[in-house]
Amino acid sequence: MYESYWRLTSAPFENDANPAHYFPGRSHHGALLKLRYLIENRKGVGLVVGGHGAGKSFLTHVLEQQLAERFRPVVRLVYPQLTPSELLSTLAVRLGEPATSVDSHQGADVIFARLERRLTTHVREGQSPVIIIDEAHLLETTHLQTLQLLLNLQQQQPDLFSLVLCGRPDLLNRVRKLPALHDRVAVRTTLHPLSEEESTQYIKHRLKIAGLETAVFDPDALRSFWQLSQGVPRKINQLCDLSLLVGFADGLEKLTRIEVEAAAEELCGVSAD
Repeated sequence: MYESYWRLTSAPFENDANPAHYFPGRSHHGALLKLRYLIENRKGVGLVVGGHGAGKSFLTHVLEQQLAERFRPVVRLVYPQLTPSELLSTLAVRLGEPATSVDSHQGADVIFARLERRLTTHVREGQSPVIIIDEAHLLETTHLQTLQLLLNLQQQQPDLFSLVLCGRPDLLNRVRKLPALHDRVAVRTTLHPLSEEESTQYIKHRLKIAGLETAVFDPDALRSFWQLSQGVPRKINQLCDLSLLVGFADGLEKLTRIEVEAAAEELCGVSAD
């Protein structure tokens, strides 16, 4: 709605999966390098944890774009409301196994055999699939144990696949309670909120990607974004988006702390006091 008013070519603060929006903050850049190391060197299992809105899912989309074509297909599951057998069946189908050949009511050994066959086919074709499970902190112990069994296949053939589990920080404790799975984790990384300096750079990066070269937020406004969002990327996006809308509605040329605080109050009743 406000893009033409601010001379933008696109909406700069969408919470989307567009890798062009990626800003290499220290924590996020470090996590991305670790995940690439995990996958490119066939290390097995990686955990990515962070609070709500930290950018876990977004980071995996950036990761997918940076990976070479041999690391395909990339299969994504958002915490599936599935039984362990249904989880395996879904993975098999997403990896290319005909749905007619995989039934979650079949025995686990049959499903494992189908899944192993499909994974082996990818390896023969020069591919090493990547499995990403989001909201993994919600997985039950039985799901994690099933993934642990799946990893046994990988022990025999490291190229078979890589597994990335993304979730809230308590995912670390859930995995720790399963020693056999915990010992297989090669990479653990935590996404931290952006610092004040990173927050400012993040906002400027987003605006530049959207075609705006001039400063639309004054220094106090930029400081307020960090204070009110606590450096959480999703909150920064929401506050920036609403602030631009407020400025458009009021016909302003530049946005100050006043507009940012007004946006925060309207968004969630947050006060800077």
